[in-house]
Formats: sequence, structure tokens, C-alpha cells
Amino acid sequence: MDLKVQYDRLLRYCYMKTKDKYIAEDIVQETFLRFRQSHTYKELGKETAYLYAIARNLCMDEFRRKVILNIDDYRDLVDTGAAGEDSVTDRIAVEQALESLPEELREIVTMRYIGEMSAADIGKVLGMSRFAVHRRLKEGLQLIRKYLEGGTGL
Repeated sequence: MDLKVQYDRLLRYCYMKTKDKYIAEDIVQETFLRFRQSHTYKELGKETAYLYAIARNLCMDEFRRKVILNIDDYRDLVDTGAAGEDSVTDRIAVEQALESLPEELREIVTMRYIGEMSAADIGKVLGMSRFAVHRRLKEGLQLIRKYLEGGTGL
């Protein structure tokens, strides 16, 4: 397991959950500390799923503290290459579409596309089959597409 890759993926995942880059960094660091302190993951052979389970729980704890989106923090993380303002607008639209999803679908889509987790690993974290994960991903993506095309909430 490449820790640098996992760190970056977890950071994106936690940022999408908390909407605050500093809190996301703290959560990822706490995730790795807890991961290193536990030895059960070695026995199970499910390191990635275990990392995401820890991060997910820590994000949920943070969510309970009512973290508010700060658009300026969001802009700091956005790549403002050639597209610049259009890129920011597109990313905000996608984020709004994600936020319009029911919690379970948002979680699955975020884990898959932000955290770059496999369907099997998502299934392990959420306690469902990979086939159920694929069905829920398809449903979530259809709802996001519908939201983006219509520009309305679900």
C-alpha cells in the first residue's frame, strides 16, 4: 500500500465530507495515527477499507459539529489553470449536485470518485456487496446527471 497515494485520496475524500481543508488534513492525520495504533487491519488484510472506515467515522464526528462550507477554502483547492473561473463554476455545480444526493448515495459516490476506492472496498466499509455498490453508484450518477442537466434539486 502506497501511503502517499492513500493520503492524497483520503484527503480529497475528507475534504468533500467536511468542506474545510484544514479539518480534512487533521482528520487524515488522525486516521493514520489510529491506523498505525491498531493491529487488527493486518490480520484482516483490508488496509484500504480500514483506513476509509476510520476516516468516515471521524468525518461523521466532525459533521456532528456542524462544519459550514467556506467558499474561499474551496477556491484554494481548485485548480485554476486555463479554464479558471469556468473550472470553479463547474466544480461548485458538481459539489452542489453531490450535496443534493441522499446521504448513502453521496457517501458511495464520494468514496468511489473522490477517494478512488474500488467497489469491493466500498462494500467492505459500508457492509454491502460490490454489486449493490455498483447499483447505488449508477443510481447516484444518474441523479447527479439529472441535477446538472436540469439545474434543480432532487
